[in-house]
Amino acid sequence: MRVAFHTLGCKVNQYETEAMKEAFVSRGAEIVGEDEPADVYVVNTCTVTNIADRKSRQYIRRMKGVNPDAFVVVTGCYAQVEAEEVSSLPEVDLVIGNGLKSTICDEVFARLEGNATDAVKVLERSELNYYDDMGLVASSESGMTRAYIKIQEGCDRFCAYCLIPFARGTVRSRSPEEIIEEANMLLDSGYKELVLTGINTALYGTEEDFDWERLPGEEGLKPIEMIISRLDSIDKDFRIRLSSLEPTVVDKDDVESIIKYDKLCHHLHLSVQSGSSRVLKSMNRRYSQEDYLDIVRAIREYDPIYGITTDIIVGFSGETEENFGESLKVVREAGFGKVHVFRYSKRKGTVGERLPDEVPGDVKNRRAEILSSIADETAKEFMLKNIGTRHRVLIEEKLTIDDREYFVGYTGNYIRTYIECGDNDIIGTFVEAELCGLMEDGCLAKI
Repeated sequence: MRVAFHTLGCKVNQYETEAMKEAFVSRGAEIVGEDEPADVYVVNTCTVTNIADRKSRQYIRRMKGVNPDAFVVVTGCYAQVEAEEVSSLPEVDLVIGNGLKSTICDEVFARLEGNATDAVKVLERSELNYYDDMGLVASSESGMTRAYIKIQEGCDRFCAYCLIPFARGTVRSRSPEEIIEEANMLLDSGYKELVLTGINTALYGTEEDFDWERLPGEEGLKPIEMIISRLDSIDKDFRIRLSSLEPTVVDKDDVESIIKYDKLCHHLHLSVQSGSSRVLKSMNRRYSQEDYLDIVRAIREYDPIYGITTDIIVGFSGETEENFGESLKVVREAGFGKVHVFRYSKRKGTVGERLPDEVPGDVKNRRAEILSSIADETAKEFMLKNIGTRHRVLIEEKLTIDDREYFVGYTGNYIRTYIECGDNDIIGTFVEAELCGLMEDGCLAKI
């Protein structure tokens, strides 16, 4: 059996795709590229925006087009919240919701062997209350240098614009023992960076029935810090990166406690979504502009060139020009290394769907362009602050640019780094390098 996958959306989806691949391989299947003829195509969808839904449908049609006789499985968040719509697509043979991804391999084999099963298997949100154990994942879509470890599932924040709590269910956390076991397995396989990821990573271990035994020295630690502490104590050469932290969950004191660990990269993705306290309240984000900037200031006091990246939504219902200006202020003051800019689109079933004063599309587009331009300026300023500084760079690939070959990787503070190739192959290793100039979307460096 030849099986192909396409993954949309977040790092959690990427991790879960790897788990599904390994399940098929364990049954003797061959994993092939998504543009190759396959017997089975699995589309792991996203529904964070209307655009994500549309892309999911496009890939479903595209993959069926590669082999019209193929068996097409659709899973992920779009499949979870719009199961009826997805199942009505003529290209789709099987719909599996979140919380059941661990069963996909068995379901496919059962169907192809002629055993009748339901064509749509989706749990209600109230049933998404357990951690779907997909086993230990020994590989990564990102190659052989960086690997994701899923530590948490679900969200209970219910931001006004977001469908994800409906798509992913309640907060539940993976056992610390399994996280550490998977980490050691990945490190033994040669991975040098472990990225801790979840639907809302900072909520790790916050559910009432979370069962974990504190080790000596862990008294007073929150569960997310406990996991970082245990990984930090592993006596191997690697680094830890957090996929994101939510200021809806962590505050200045929490971040100050977390960022001190030696193996933790000096980089945080800290979603702000808006710089306006009024808009943040309307979004149900549970913090103010000043609360957010307090976290940024604490990080910058610890390390002036600490990398901070973020997400910002423009054109949320009721956002005025003054409110938008406050978002620009936060971008300038925080000095983000990168900003992901999103135009707000109403999502059916969210609080935001019912809010008045919708912002016209042309205004959203204009604001997005302005914000993106300023974000590019701050990213350049951040990189310029790093010129002349030394960093440990994890080399991930080799690229040819203008007839010159470069080894390319990332610093701990998440600057893409280009080093002219020498005689040695250094892919998959750490090198000490000094950043010496701007280059493409990052910095030129020398060992």
